[in-house]
Amino acid sequence: MAHMTPRQWVMRIAIVRKIFLTPLVVAILLLLSACTTPLSYNPQYQGRLRPIPGAQAEGRIVILTSPADDSYVFTGNPTSFTGGATKISIPLGLITKEISHNAFVRILKDGSLQLNAIPTDLPYRVIVKPRISSFSYAYNQLQNAGLLVTPQVNISLSIEVLDASEKVILTNTYQSGTKDGDSYFMSGSPGERINKLAHEVITELVNQAAEEVYYLISNQDS
Repeated sequence: MAHMTPRQWVMRIAIVRKIFLTPLVVAILLLLSACTTPLSYNPQYQGRLRPIPGAQAEGRIVILTSPADDSYVFTGNPTSFTGGATKISIPLGLITKEISHNAFVRILKDGSLQLNAIPTDLPYRVIVKPRISSFSYAYNQLQNAGLLVTPQVNISLSIEVLDASEKVILTNTYQSGTKDGDSYFMSGSPGERINKLAHEVITELVNQAAEEVYYLISNQDS
């Protein structure tokens, strides 16, 4: 072996320590936060809303959710070994409702309303019923050779659209597949990184739904 200077030895030792101690440090941090982490809706986490494809159509959209939808909170463990002893509690119902309103309000000239019942004294063009049909999350440490943690979510959004006569005119489910957030070395609040990523991915799924509903309405007008 070639002779190494003291400085080279120090550098080599530092590299070895980083390789072997980093996963341990991350695991300890996640273990220390093994209780359930409560999360909340944060409008600053919302992803970018796509511009509507054309001019606003006539009418109003009702975002219809039940009280059970609004209060739906996912509580559970990640699918990964890393952080497997931890849990998050995330209000997916509220997040979906608020982001759906923000996306659909721009489509029709009279905007959108959030309601828990079909209105009987208020004209509307369509009713949109959004809900999260599946959700899972992970702290992926394997794809970074154990040096970094990548937050991941996998979300499915289902929507049902009714016309003014309450006839179902569209049903669809939008699936994100596994989406990665920004990787990090260590974090005192890994659950919050899942929360931010969930907001962003739900925004993207709602964007897809809003675009499909826009084209559906536009075709009716043409």
